[in-house]
Amino acid sequence: MALRLVTGPANAAKAGAVLGSLRDRLEDRTRDSPVLVVPSFEDVEHSRRELAERGAVFGAAVLRFGALFELIAARTGHRARRASQLQRMLITEEAVRTARLDVLAASAQRPGFARAAARFTAELERSMVEPARLTRALRDWAGNGPRRAYAEEVAEVYRRYRDGLDAAGLEDEELYAWRALEALRAEPGSWRATPVFVYGFDDFTRLELATLEELSAHAGADVTVSLPWERGREAFKATSTIRQELEERGAVVESLEALSEHYAPGSRRALHALERSLFETPRPPEVRARSGGVVRLHRAGGERAEVELCGAEVLRMLREGTPPGEIAMVLREPEGYASMVEQVFGSYGIPYSIDRSVPLAHTALGHGLLAMLRCAALDGTAEDLLAYLRTPGLLREPSLADRLEGEVRRAGAATAAAARVIWERTDNRWPLEELDRLAGAKDMPGCLTELDSRLSRLFSAPYRRRAPVLRGSEADDARAFTAAHDALTELRAVITADPRVRLDHQRVHDTLAELPVRVGEEPQPDRVQVASPLSIRARRFHAVIVCGLQEDEFPRRAAPEAFLPDADRRDIARASGLRLPLREDQLERERYLFYVCASRAERELVLSTRYCDEEGNPQASSFFVDDVREALLDLDEHVRVRSLADVTWPLDEAPTPAEWERAVARSGPRRIPAGAGALSAEAALREVARREVVSAGAIERFAGCPVKWLVEDVLDPEKLEPDPEQMVRGSYAHRVLELTYRRLRHRTHSRRVTPANLAEAERILVEALKECQGEFRLSPNQVRVRAAVRRLEFDLLRYLRHESGRDGLLEPEHLELRFGFDEGEHPAVEIEGGLRVRGVIDRVDVHGGWALVRDYKGGKVESYKAADWEPKNRFQAALYMMVIERLLGLRAAGGVYVPLSGTERRPRGMVAEEALDELGGDFYKNDVKPEDEFAASTAWAQGAITDAAERMRTGRIEPCPDSCAYRGGCSHPSICRVEA
Repeated sequence: MALRLVTGPANAAKAGAVLGSLRDRLEDRTRDSPVLVVPSFEDVEHSRRELAERGAVFGAAVLRFGALFELIAARTGHRARRASQLQRMLITEEAVRTARLDVLAASAQRPGFARAAARFTAELERSMVEPARLTRALRDWAGNGPRRAYAEEVAEVYRRYRDGLDAAGLEDEELYAWRALEALRAEPGSWRATPVFVYGFDDFTRLELATLEELSAHAGADVTVSLPWERGREAFKATSTIRQELEERGAVVESLEALSEHYAPGSRRALHALERSLFETPRPPEVRARSGGVVRLHRAGGERAEVELCGAEVLRMLREGTPPGEIAMVLREPEGYASMVEQVFGSYGIPYSIDRSVPLAHTALGHGLLAMLRCAALDGTAEDLLAYLRTPGLLREPSLADRLEGEVRRAGAATAAAARVIWERTDNRWPLEELDRLAGAKDMPGCLTELDSRLSRLFSAPYRRRAPVLRGSEADDARAFTAAHDALTELRAVITADPRVRLDHQRVHDTLAELPVRVGEEPQPDRVQVASPLSIRARRFHAVIVCGLQEDEFPRRAAPEAFLPDADRRDIARASGLRLPLREDQLERERYLFYVCASRAERELVLSTRYCDEEGNPQASSFFVDDVREALLDLDEHVRVRSLADVTWPLDEAPTPAEWERAVARSGPRRIPAGAGALSAEAALREVARREVVSAGAIERFAGCPVKWLVEDVLDPEKLEPDPEQMVRGSYAHRVLELTYRRLRHRTHSRRVTPANLAEAERILVEALKECQGEFRLSPNQVRVRAAVRRLEFDLLRYLRHESGRDGLLEPEHLELRFGFDEGEHPAVEIEGGLRVRGVIDRVDVHGGWALVRDYKGGKVESYKAADWEPKNRFQAALYMMVIERLLGLRAAGGVYVPLSGTERRPRGMVAEEALDELGGDFYKNDVKPEDEFAASTAWAQGAITDAAERMRTGRIEPCPDSCAYRGGCSHPSICRVEA
């Protein structure tokens, strides 16, 4: 029978010729129903709908090439278990691991080597090259020269891969098709002369070409193939080789002329002129067509602006009545734009489909499954256990995981085992026995079975007793489950069939983590199709938007083949006669794909390019845009621009109500939202009014910023982190110094450190450091703990030496003086306004009726000098001075802040000049105040404390971002929301 080749440019009614012949065959009831072969799944659905619309509802089988090979195998009786992509990769990795590699040894250690090897072996099988034939060809090419070792290793990888397939009893997709063709050659009559129609392709593999030839020449089938091609056209250089090969295989060529009837009347002249003149010799301006706005140009500043322009264009088309399924947004690599399209189209409310996949590890189900595997069989961390427990549906009360996270962080637990101990020792929680069952599996097949069982339970957990219809992200969960379940089944099949394949827990984990899972919606008539040029080549659309027209993106730069570049392939062909496909001359292919995009539109064509990236760096547009300029005279008169600085739209161009409201807000005067104000809710006022006893630190925090006090002292959110190291270090130092001074008096009858008792004081301090170390968790990292303790020891010893050298008569009398606490001996101290204060004074030195307040600080104390008390609201020491006068009946000689580290050990604060005989000279001159200044500072502090107490009790909450944080700025900007 005949092999018929129908050629012609786009819109030459090739589909009519092919599908018309198919419908004629449907009317012939004496023969088997014809087969229509199309490139993609989307084309299968579209072709079925198109045939149904023209009355061909039953009879024709619409298939992809893979399904055609399955049909051939079924009719010829070829039976084989087919390898999935996962099994194929596993066998490829094993082939690389077991091959004797020297030249390729370093490359084989890289993660991408096995993937490149898998692509190479697939190409060899599509070219119908057996391992022995490849070995001979590479030896002929290499001879005995320096390339011989490389040639042998490349051939061995392919040979071991094929041996691995045989050992597992599997055939990969290409080998299955090849064996089906061989079965057809052995029994050509089994095809029963079923007619075959092939539409929408622009390229074929050697295997596909051989199959078409076998069906037409020996199996008695009429085979009709359509191919985009026109003599002398630059756009069709990429398809010329295929046309020539089909002619050499006996094809009878039927050439069709270009037609313009498919275009909408108002768009016909511009779109037809573009199709006829694209990539051709430029014509004089007087005979070039004008686009009239049918073909338009977008120029955007950055990827987001480009997608936003496209989204606005799509919304306009939809509002004008264009069906969503008749709009195509074409990208050379759609997956690279998937996240941005999801953000923009989702916010604009545009229904769309996109061919996108994500690794299993990036799905909620996969993330939880892999975390469980790490916890059970690998070096799982505490974060892994939390990730497992947060798998949707696993916990009926997700807050349990939140509470565990807080406990884990505060305890500094780093491993999954440590986090599990915390989980299981808490009431209302249960043992995580599933981790033990997974870890205790006796062998790898058992582990895979248990993992599959846990996968099923994790997937079904959110839907238990609901019988839901899965939509949207829930359907993505189902796809993730199917992909993971199939992968575990396939892994188990491979290691069961071939025990030589090594599979450990880490390899299972990494294999599953990289497993691709298709997400998003399938192409449907009610969705805008976001697709690659290859996905739209077999059909037309009302409107096509071609995005990403940038240099190195579209056209895409050629990537050399990893194992045998084109130059080597040409040499191999000359040396051995083995012709392998050439792949590196990419421009002709890219030019053809752009022609496909430009010729698919019936009404509107939009070309989109960027002049810069998201950082403002210049980007060059594709020279394909210049080719369109050569074809159409007025392209630059129909340009829409969105710059990198356009955060909103012009009012008359806003695509959605939300964008219009944003544009209105942007065009009006800027208004800074009011920050937190005075409390007005009765319940809140009662809450602050009932606080009769507050800490001294709380009053100072309120004076610094009332909002900070509200957050930290009233709201008091639970902390998810352990206390900061500096805070723990401070508490540790306070405790050690308290013990040191107490024990020093017990042993020497004096708490004052002098040169005479310094050695004893140092011994006591070192003992106290060791004794108290377990009480204070400086860090979960033991190496860091040792360093921190050693540094604290050094700082405190230096402090004792400084203490031993100062003069004065005062001696530490009260250490960690507590007042206002239930268990303390001293009551709370009432200040003006009826507010009572509680607190802990680090140290009070006493002599002759005078008392000096000392407040320890872990770092520098320069900002605590007396001159800074009023401008920085530093009155805690002054408050403590009032407290000791009322509690102890002593006269305050001052209040100072003592540095426990650094090179300068003198304290800062305020001391009374008249008490210098008792105080000594260990103070800065500017901090020593005469009686009148001392009294004035004390009076200011008392007034500031009274004012803060009054505002605190009445709920006057006013943000003070300039004085909130230690070094200025807001401590809680997400709550306060006030700009400094």
